[in-house]
Amino acid sequence: MTAALRPLPCVETIRPTATMPSAAATRRAVLSAGIALLAAGCAGGRTFVARPMPVDVAAATALADRFRAENGLPPVAPDARLGAIAAEQAMAMATAGRMSHSLGWGRGLPSRLAAGGYDWEVTAENLGAGYPTLAAAFAGWIGSSGHRANLLKEGVTEFGIAAAESPGSEYRTFWAMILATPRRLPAGAPVEG
Repeated sequence: MTAALRPLPCVETIRPTATMPSAAATRRAVLSAGIALLAAGCAGGRTFVARPMPVDVAAATALADRFRAENGLPPVAPDARLGAIAAEQAMAMATAGRMSHSLGWGRGLPSRLAAGGYDWEVTAENLGAGYPTLAAAFAGWIGSSGHRANLLKEGVTEFGIAAAESPGSEYRTFWAMILATPRRLPAGAPVEG
């Protein structure tokens, strides 16, 4: 008799030291996953065929906002850049068949945010594997102290969420949610551009 597969959550909170992805962002995520696939093949690691899963961003917004409101916090808004970065991470995990905050050439969340053009002040990331639906992923995160803390992080104003599937892998579905606040310029600071 085999034990039931239990979904896995994974959480990362980053403290600063100093939506749906667009078609272009999806292409970049697929390209990144392909490059990761090639790199893993060269390194002898096992890879899986992966594809993005549609995520209802309006439903994700409603789930996040309701949970935050129940805990006295303001809502968060979907951000396309964070969604694209989350999509890249979900595809990298699905291709590798495992969760990690540093898949895709070993880049952690701060490096991925910088590469995606998001200058952040506060950020956190929730990952999950094995959750078949958005509601199941949120239930898992709410039931985990670290993920719960990220969902209730004070000061975050935006989020991106994505999922990918790799039917041949042990967990089949992989989720990435990034919560963040863009860096604010000090009053009177010159604006580049």
